[in-house]
Amino acid sequence: MNRLLRGGLALVLGALTMQSLPPWGQWWLGPVALGLWLRVCNRNAERWRHRFETAAVFWLGAYLFGLFWMTELTVPGWIAAVPVETLIMALPLSLVPASGGWRALGVPAALVLGEAVRWQVPFGGVPMSNLALGQVDGPWLGTALLAGPLGVIMLVGVGAVIVERLCARTWRAVVWPAVAAIAAPIAALAWPATTVDATVTAAVVQAGGELGTNVGTPQRSVRLRHLDTVADWANDVTRTSGDARTRPGSHDDASVGEALTVDLMVWSESSNSSDGSLEDSPQLAELSELAQRLDAVQLANFYERAADAERFRNATVAIDPQTGLADRYDKAHLVPFGEYVPLRSVVEPFADLSLISREAIAGEGPGVLTTSLGDIAVATSYEVYFSELVRDGVRAGGRIVANPTLASSYSTSVVPSQSLASARLRAVETGRWVLQASTTGYSAIVSPDGEVTHRSELRESVVLAGDVELRSGSTPALVLGSWPLVAAAAVVLAWCLARLRGQENHAER
Repeated sequence: MNRLLRGGLALVLGALTMQSLPPWGQWWLGPVALGLWLRVCNRNAERWRHRFETAAVFWLGAYLFGLFWMTELTVPGWIAAVPVETLIMALPLSLVPASGGWRALGVPAALVLGEAVRWQVPFGGVPMSNLALGQVDGPWLGTALLAGPLGVIMLVGVGAVIVERLCARTWRAVVWPAVAAIAAPIAALAWPATTVDATVTAAVVQAGGELGTNVGTPQRSVRLRHLDTVADWANDVTRTSGDARTRPGSHDDASVGEALTVDLMVWSESSNSSDGSLEDSPQLAELSELAQRLDAVQLANFYERAADAERFRNATVAIDPQTGLADRYDKAHLVPFGEYVPLRSVVEPFADLSLISREAIAGEGPGVLTTSLGDIAVATSYEVYFSELVRDGVRAGGRIVANPTLASSYSTSVVPSQSLASARLRAVETGRWVLQASTTGYSAIVSPDGEVTHRSELRESVVLAGDVELRSGSTPALVLGSWPLVAAAAVVLAWCLARLRGQENHAER
């Protein structure tokens, strides 16, 4: 196959790999497209330069397609991100021998190491559009309990090796990768579940509205839509004796009825705002009154403008029905080019930064809120993509995970779908229920096995309520974290590099 044809095929196969991601959800294309690339485009590439070229073209195709959602925020950002992400993923794969037994270990190790790096750099990492998200509807989701999302990615690499060897008809060489691909999900199913401490009724509030409203929506309008949605739901539940999910009817300003038995309610991101300290805001007082009427803990998010008016905090608060404000968590991992602009003075001449006129102030510590129901882990919006952040909140005592998010800046279902897929991964690896409350995207209640028990539609104004469990205990992923798998992948690739150098030295002699 000539070089041009091989490059074109690698580009197409890279794009097909990203079809495994939500919302397309063709999970099998992850290992299959990657395996076909290994067999057709990458085999017999004995020189490092050739292996790097074909890997770079493959990932270029993947990220041109997989990161295209970034253009809705910043086209220059997309143009800059694609080659950086391509380089990060191509370099480890270029170290894998083009043939031999170590290739079967090298491919999964390269994927694990590449994804681990891109979850850390640049600007704190870009874990969106990663290979694990494409497996939430596949057979390997459960293995996140054992080794987190990197364990799922490792199995995508194992699946790719199986596809490569099946295409080559080396039947015996398929045996041990197939055993690994089958044994891992069985082991996850056999692992004991986390401990159920109590069962409560939880609700997530989605205010509804249009997608693609990145020009800015008045905060007051968003808050009023939340209040109207809760009031409509309360009236419907009172009339129908507690339906688990009701669509809002016409708002008649009736008070919240006595028949409600919700213990916890989660509002979406930026559902409230305050000029200055949120502790002194009238909106907090209004939420405290709502918590008393519902007799339910309220988790609400505030856009809190700092005193200098040039910066803000993204804060999630817990409000107890008896005592009022119980705790707050300020978002620690901020969105680059969303909540702050890295190298603003360099970027500003080339991009319109009027939508990011204020810089966010990062919080500190694990995301966990102390409430009368017990500790609740919190991952605000983008933080749900970072498994270590959610693990920190659960390790700090979180018995359930809340994820207030927004998604209204995007006009398609791509980002909301990936956000929901991330919530499913976090539920499995932590052994906790996850409550995701979005303003206009997908709001959902997710069980510890990754099942979505309740889910809204895009743009819908709705309250979802259902029974969820407060859990304690640990999973292997919680105890071990990502570093053992990353370290093992680094050792494997170091060995591959040593073998490649040995082969080159032998060829020179």
